[in-house]
Amino acid sequence: MAEDNNRRAKFRAFLLGQDYQDKTTKEYARFIDDLSNHCDSDIFAITNIDEVEALVARYSSGPEYDIGNKYNGGPRAAIKKYLAFVKAEGETTMNGDTPTNLELRPLVDAPPPLNQILYGPPGTGKTHNTIDEALTILDPDFLKTNHLDRASLRVRFGELEASGHIRFVTFHQSFSYEDFVEGLRAEPDEDKGQLKFVPVPGVFKSICEDAAVKVVVDQVPEIDLSNRAIWKMSLGNRVEENYIYEECIEQSRILLGWGAGIDFSDVKSKADIITAFKANNLSYTTADYPVTAVNAFVLGMRVGDLVIASDGNSKFRAIGEIIGDYEYLPRAEEDNEFTQSRSVRWLKVFAPSTAVSAIMNKSFMQKAIYRLGSSVIDRAKLRRLLSTKASELQVQQGPKARVLIIDEINRGNISRIFGELITLIEPSKRAGNTEALSVTLPYTKKPFSVPNNLYIIGTMNTADRSLASLDMALRRRFVFKEMPPRPDLLADINVAGVSVSNLLEIMNQRIEALLDREHCLGHAYFLPLRHDNTIGHLGRIFMQQILPLLKEYFFEDWERIGWVLNDHRKPAVDRFILRGSAVVADLFGDDFDGKVQAKTWELNPEAFERLSAYQGIVGPRAAVVKAASQADDDSADYRGYRLLRMADTTVKVFENGEEQVAMPILRKLAQELNVSLTNASGGIYNTRQLGAKVIAAIQRTQR
Repeated sequence: MAEDNNRRAKFRAFLLGQDYQDKTTKEYARFIDDLSNHCDSDIFAITNIDEVEALVARYSSGPEYDIGNKYNGGPRAAIKKYLAFVKAEGETTMNGDTPTNLELRPLVDAPPPLNQILYGPPGTGKTHNTIDEALTILDPDFLKTNHLDRASLRVRFGELEASGHIRFVTFHQSFSYEDFVEGLRAEPDEDKGQLKFVPVPGVFKSICEDAAVKVVVDQVPEIDLSNRAIWKMSLGNRVEENYIYEECIEQSRILLGWGAGIDFSDVKSKADIITAFKANNLSYTTADYPVTAVNAFVLGMRVGDLVIASDGNSKFRAIGEIIGDYEYLPRAEEDNEFTQSRSVRWLKVFAPSTAVSAIMNKSFMQKAIYRLGSSVIDRAKLRRLLSTKASELQVQQGPKARVLIIDEINRGNISRIFGELITLIEPSKRAGNTEALSVTLPYTKKPFSVPNNLYIIGTMNTADRSLASLDMALRRRFVFKEMPPRPDLLADINVAGVSVSNLLEIMNQRIEALLDREHCLGHAYFLPLRHDNTIGHLGRIFMQQILPLLKEYFFEDWERIGWVLNDHRKPAVDRFILRGSAVVADLFGDDFDGKVQAKTWELNPEAFERLSAYQGIVGPRAAVVKAASQADDDSADYRGYRLLRMADTTVKVFENGEEQVAMPILRKLAQELNVSLTNASGGIYNTRQLGAKVIAAIQRTQR
């Protein structure tokens, strides 16, 4: 038994080493005990990997799946973690270390999972934590050095996002396959003067292509970019004219489709170009694009200029140096299309295409050819790209891996968004693996696979949808990392002596008892109190964030919301929620009396500014506040009420020695004393303001 307890302690130490909370490690150990009772075997005594794997399979599928799925899959998660523990224990022993050193050597070097989901209630830092998870993948050394410097981590994250290594997308009910993988988009057809529909990659396909990019041609020229013009060109449409691009790469040239097969070798000006068109029965002006395109290609480009071959508006396929003057290239077999030619030396060719962010500050325009301005092209990035071999470039520009962050992954229709690609994201089905698969995409009709250097990080709000109800296909392909509320992060915050950590912990315990742990409150709501720990700020957090969330959790069952806030054990003045004063007979007539219960509720604005209201959440107040024995200059007695204006300007109202909810009484007295309820601008007085006015009015009547 002592040995079992020792292994239990080691198992919990193993989980702590993987950043699990102490509370979670206790739950996992308890789940292992539950499974031990069910299978009539002490699991903590099992050290054989095959036996533990059999238990994992037993409780992950088949007739005993429901046993492992209790408590939102807690027992199944625990036995899987125990399997990882046993494997790690075996590896430690094989390396010559004794198992007793296991707690000192958690699997910190274990590679991050390709697919993971951070899940937990609202406000637990899921999206916040994606920065750390992404840097763990892309720049672990930087994360290790700067893990306490949040500002530096955000800057590094922004750099990787700007370079295309990280993409961020949020799923929602209207998000579709066309947004995520590929769809059709209407674009102007400049040749025919009408719209055409072309396939456009979605965010997932785009980042997959970026992750799979290889440099096919990799020259390292000695080029001074300072005095060179840089041009953008479309070398044929990828769908219908991709053969043009392939011909250009193979024959080291660039081809322009504009020009109607006319030879422009003798032109010297735009006027000559217009004349050449006119000689072929084509009437254009200097403003027409055919004239602009031919002028740029024939008269604008110079030997030594650089040309970037685009692939749509957001990617490019190649970079070349122009080494030849304009040539006319008859192409009778192609109906004399793409007859305008120049020789180039290709410096870099990418397959597939790479993102424009590698060299530019903006996306390409739709024009077939134009000169890139200094505000568009980043010459420093371009110089670095051209002057470095691909293998060395990887070190300079960042890691080869790519990270796709999917926020609110459970809010989208997974089958509709992923479609047939849900299978391809499995680690074993990724490109380059022994069981790799590919599919033919519906619009481009080309094969597609998911590279094995793409990492997917999802976030999931369990208050929107529980883990148990998540799409089964998604659950099987992702590793799940719980992000529970962390009251310990609030340990250094208190508001006038009230521990915010205790406040959050006790409210979550009540929510878990009334609902479940998936609807708890996150610690992030209270972190701003670190910079402003006033009672007013705490009141705004409760009024604007906590109460609306509880309304949603409990479907506006105000009685249960009051239980969470412990209102039922507090005096009325400290209750955040009060029963309404509506009388059934007044609302519906005498015939309804006894037939309908008047379940009306109203918020008590004063409670949000009272320290005792928050103290009462943690525990019931033992004593009722009594009125002061004598009044001073800031007090008044009127019609059985005693009104006190305290040093902090709050106003309290007492009747028969017991404190009452102030605002209803103040309003009644204000009407009797002809005190306005609003200021000169029409704004409604709050309790402090109205109380001061009423006290002053009473004092005037008693002089």
